[in-house]
Amino acid sequence: MSRTKPVIAIVPGGFCSPGVYARVADILQNDGFEVIVPRLKVTESLSSKDPATQEFQELANKDLPDDVQTILADLTAWLDQGRKAVIVGHSYGSLPALLATQGQTVEERSAKGLPGGITAYAVVAGFAYGTRGRNVRGNLEDAPALSYFVHEEGIFHIQTAAKPLFFSDLPSEERDLAWTSVLGSQSRKSLGYVSEFITTDLRIPKTYVLCEKDEVVPPAVQERFAAMGEFDHVEKLPTGHFPFLSSPEKTAEILRLIATR
Repeated sequence: MSRTKPVIAIVPGGFCSPGVYARVADILQNDGFEVIVPRLKVTESLSSKDPATQEFQELANKDLPDDVQTILADLTAWLDQGRKAVIVGHSYGSLPALLATQGQTVEERSAKGLPGGITAYAVVAGFAYGTRGRNVRGNLEDAPALSYFVHEEGIFHIQTAAKPLFFSDLPSEERDLAWTSVLGSQSRKSLGYVSEFITTDLRIPKTYVLCEKDEVVPPAVQERFAAMGEFDHVEKLPTGHFPFLSSPEKTAEILRLIATR
């Protein structure tokens, strides 16, 4: 791998295992980039959906900062070696990715006498914190249960009704395969986290990658988040919510552009 190229950290979306991002990661690694895909703490395929189990209760208590800690545990070892990094958040992953940048940009680390740092932030079909002290929806309410969620004592269980929405631009047989990389449950807390750090606070180049055929986060909603976060660049992909699966080459091309411009 090339030490002159930045490390690329891809933070998974909600209910997603790192396997969803493997094809894009492989393309970038073959091009000389180090790629990190952290395993989120707030989502899991539970062996039992019994709320009385320890496994269930532990997941229900996981929150977005747990994912921030996981990202930093994977990333700071590279930064401490003097490496620069680009952090990319897909869907829900855009939020812990944002918070993981705090104190970790090149300028901020240099001020503390530390080498390396994050040089750019990108969002793929994701979100922005627009109001300090509010969640991503701009309020203080708990995350609502979407039509393809079942809520049970602090956990959302995803239903197969989400499959054609998640993978709207994949053939049916590929949807079935992609679904095997989806994790069954996620903490409700993680989807309602209230942040004091907002997207416009970030002072490094920001890129929003808008998925034009997305049936999970509609393009008009993505446009609002891109404007709210005052992103410096907007790139577009003619894909559904998971361009990492339906268009890995074009997705890798955009991430390569973001990492090197």
